[in-house]
Amino acid sequence: MNLPNDSRRGLLSASAFERAAECPGSVAMENEIVATGCHYELPDAARKSGIQIHSWNALEALGDDPAPLELTADERVTAKHCAELRNVGLAAWESRQPNAKGNAELFIEKRFWYRRGFVPLFSGQPDFVKINPAARRAFIINYKTGRLEAEEAADNLQLRAEVVLIKHNFPLLEEISAAIIEPFVSWDSVQVRYSGDGLRQAENQIVAIADRTTWEADRRVPGLHCKYCKARSYCREAIQYAQGIKQMDPETAVAELPRGEAGSRLWERIKVAKKLLEGLEWAYTRIMETDPDALPGYVLPEKGKARRRVPFPRQLKEALGEYLSPDEIDGCADYRLGKIEELLGIKHKIAERELKPLFQKLTKDVVTLTYDEAFIRALTKRERETARKSEALTRE
Repeated sequence: MNLPNDSRRGLLSASAFERAAECPGSVAMENEIVATGCHYELPDAARKSGIQIHSWNALEALGDDPAPLELTADERVTAKHCAELRNVGLAAWESRQPNAKGNAELFIEKRFWYRRGFVPLFSGQPDFVKINPAARRAFIINYKTGRLEAEEAADNLQLRAEVVLIKHNFPLLEEISAAIIEPFVSWDSVQVRYSGDGLRQAENQIVAIADRTTWEADRRVPGLHCKYCKARSYCREAIQYAQGIKQMDPETAVAELPRGEAGSRLWERIKVAKKLLEGLEWAYTRIMETDPDALPGYVLPEKGKARRRVPFPRQLKEALGEYLSPDEIDGCADYRLGKIEELLGIKHKIAERELKPLFQKLTKDVVTLTYDEAFIRALTKRERETARKSEALTRE
């Protein structure tokens, strides 16, 4: 199948192993949708931001100047946190082995392939790989720049697939460590080490998942993973999964909605349905751009809602000076404290770990903390562990 501009060649990539393990047919269906020109990419601000942050870290790790990249203040802070956590984990890894610094090979965002003979089976592009041939050890790092927690390193199939790829391409390696760095979730990167039987077992599992995407190319299993599939808007199973939501009377829904495991399963269906609806809404927007009469009774404006910004606050204060004092205007303003905090760190060369507590100490009497409306999210690792301990105590 001809897939233009696809560095993965239509084959399974490490980042998709979590989904492929649940739905082996999703890879073939994604390829079909892309090859027929039916695929469309929804606007995703988080994904765009993540690409920028990864680019910054790639340049910084290679010793190049990342300053020319146009990152927002929050993106720069996140990128620097990733770099600091990477350096901490790297120093710990190097301290456990001889000659780690002098003989190391460094690979930044390089795609590796797993092949049977000359035939490629799957690939992966780790964010950071350092190999010490003399010690026969390697270290893999994956940056996660979102606010939702990734699967733990020991259970993360993307990391496991990348470990298998590095071992396949460097067969003399005896131990491979891997870590997930996610500064929005935790300042403590969790590492996992593979060696001996662990490496062989990881390879067996990963190769089996990759093979299933070929042997079971027609088997599609819907679930929460449908949110990350390019073909979800065309997949009969995903649509049926979302349509399985029982219609309820809004006045009695709170009483009728299931709790427990049944409630969790329904919530997952709701999340998939929401993604499907977002895709349909985006597609209709593209249709209305070329065919304004496609939806009688509806119109697509040329411009969205206008937002007024003040790039130069002092000029605004001067313009309103006859009517409002500077303090009165400041009282109506929302300051981007993240940007001010970053500027403080840059100007005074304060390390990232010291910057946040210092900024909080300096501003504790002038900053009010408020919270957005709470939203339903998955439990964190610590919360899951606490829940398990609580259940165990209850049973005793």
